[in-house]
Amino acid sequence: MLSELLAELEVPVERAVMVGDTEYDLEMARAIGMDRVGVTYGVHTTERLARSQPKWIATSINELFDRLYGE
Repeated sequence: MLSELLAELEVPVERAVMVGDTEYDLEMARAIGMDRVGVTYGVHTTERLARSQPKWIATSINELFDRLYGE
């Protein structure tokens, strides 16, 4: 699913990041080699998200924004 979306948008996997609140989101990205970030303000816990080895886990939308955009 992600591969098809990236192809349609003409975005290389190296320039994309999956932000997900479930391990399923993160595993889908991991399967195609996409960077991934977990967010704890959704469905799964930090511990469960960590199993999918995200680059990092954000605990708030502000933290996510700051880390993605460096502010």
